[in-house]
Amino acid sequence: MSKAAVEAIRGNLPFDILIKNVKIVNVFDSSIAPGCIGVVGERLAYVGKSLPDFRGRREVDGEGKYALPGFVDSHMHLESSMLAPAHFARIALTCGTTTVAADPHEIGNVMGLEGVRVLAQACEGLPLRILIMAPSTIPSAPGFEGSGYEVGPDEMDRLLDLPGIWGLGEIMDFNGVADGDERILSVIERARRRHCLLDGHASLLTGARLQAFRATGIDSDHTTNSPDKLREELALGFTVQIQESMLSRGMVEAMNESPAQDRICLVTDDVPLHRLMRDGHLNHVVEKAIELGLEPVRAVRFATINAAQRLRLFDVGGLAPGMAADVQLVEDLRYPRPVCLLRGGEILVEAGRFLPQLTGVIPEGLRKSTMNIAPVREEDLHLRVAVPAGFPGGRGRANLIGQDGIGVRTKRVERSLELGPEKDGWSELREEGLLKMAVFNRYGKNRHGLALVAGMDGVTGAVALTYGHDCHNLTVFGGNDADMALAANAVIDAGGGLCTAQGGQVRHQIPLPLAGIMCDLAPEELLERMEALLRHGREMGLRHENLLTFLTVMPLAVSPEIKCTDMGLLDVAQKRFLPLVEGMEEDG
Repeated sequence: MSKAAVEAIRGNLPFDILIKNVKIVNVFDSSIAPGCIGVVGERLAYVGKSLPDFRGRREVDGEGKYALPGFVDSHMHLESSMLAPAHFARIALTCGTTTVAADPHEIGNVMGLEGVRVLAQACEGLPLRILIMAPSTIPSAPGFEGSGYEVGPDEMDRLLDLPGIWGLGEIMDFNGVADGDERILSVIERARRRHCLLDGHASLLTGARLQAFRATGIDSDHTTNSPDKLREELALGFTVQIQESMLSRGMVEAMNESPAQDRICLVTDDVPLHRLMRDGHLNHVVEKAIELGLEPVRAVRFATINAAQRLRLFDVGGLAPGMAADVQLVEDLRYPRPVCLLRGGEILVEAGRFLPQLTGVIPEGLRKSTMNIAPVREEDLHLRVAVPAGFPGGRGRANLIGQDGIGVRTKRVERSLELGPEKDGWSELREEGLLKMAVFNRYGKNRHGLALVAGMDGVTGAVALTYGHDCHNLTVFGGNDADMALAANAVIDAGGGLCTAQGGQVRHQIPLPLAGIMCDLAPEELLERMEALLRHGREMGLRHENLLTFLTVMPLAVSPEIKCTDMGLLDVAQKRFLPLVEGMEEDG
């Protein structure tokens, strides 16, 4: 390649591809200048002013469009899209993303080492460059939820031994690290001995506790949520990875003004299907940052060369001779969506159309049944409280999960609810139209947690799903026990997925046969079915601005403040379980 590149630049040979008449976005010196780009093989040979002797075996007229590097996402989770890797690759590439660092934390929770191995296998040979990290914090809240796997130091060694593993996935147990927990520190140490990347998640740490986290060798954080936290982490040598939900005008101002311009990245983290299909991938984060005031070339830099350097991909992320030929042409730098895209010197998108026919082999190991759970009975869903013998009935002070229909942060709400008369030592709690929630362990542990949700009264049917975050247990929401059991059992029978039921009938169902969290449907078909299911959920009374996010976050044991897991109603902030009812008064 080197000889051919030199001869092409001298005008003695044609470039394999010559992209003419473009405005070149230089992430090294933040300039934009007219010129051309010559490609030989998989690499860039020339990037600069057009010269009269240049010619190409294939020539592309850029028509004055901006040429910028392919986007590099340094922290994300493939499984959040619900798509098989080949389908995800097609959508991401059409959005200008050419490289991702994928933390398979989700499938690791469900299928452990084997799940990570087969997912990595499914990513092999795709035109999207996918770097697989070793998931580190499974389960994410030990002692407060049940998952299908646990990662200790020995498991981490086995994960890091898998072919193609790029580094250590995000350490979510940041309090455990700061508190000196031996188990999580030993996991980090096994990775540190191998001199691999160490990804972090330090949302609530500051001061000395943040320094303790950094002292372990972890040098990135994708949960930075304020300008002050941004400045603190950059001063400690972190690479700060900003996701869309963390962007604000104040954050963008701090990003623009920071002297540490080489250690700020834009990332996606989780992109659910509807956002991926409607808004885009990393290009949408770039667009949002620019709208909030981030200088456009700086935004491109944060989504390309900075991320590549973080991932130790020293020939990716910029347009310069010798670097990988990952190039996208966009009409407007503020709203980047490629009309033409090259990855490794191959044209994948032309005139906005994706060219390759990606079939993508899905290893049979991904189709392994992960629903180790008995059928759900209606009586499993009854809310019962232990009472003294002869309790005549009365009222109890119940703990509810309070939500506002807008965000995902919840709070503890107390409400007086009616209690029925004692039977066999138990009293039934009358729900009075409240939304009920149940989380069933699907990994062979015969247990489930029950809760009531305030702020969404009068739901008439039910929805059940195994797609969520982290543990991916079977979660059911509903207004009556019959529809809840029906929806839950339909999901169990399908091997995982999502389902709505109403009036004793299954109304919408989306099987997710790949570990109960992904499927092999085409993205367009899956989106259509997902939107129909969510539309029915809202018609049943599940009213939330982002319904899918609400459904998936409610059983998340690391999401403040009150949630429900397969082990019960959890006060996340205080790390303790709450009783459903704390006080009782007899009638009369």
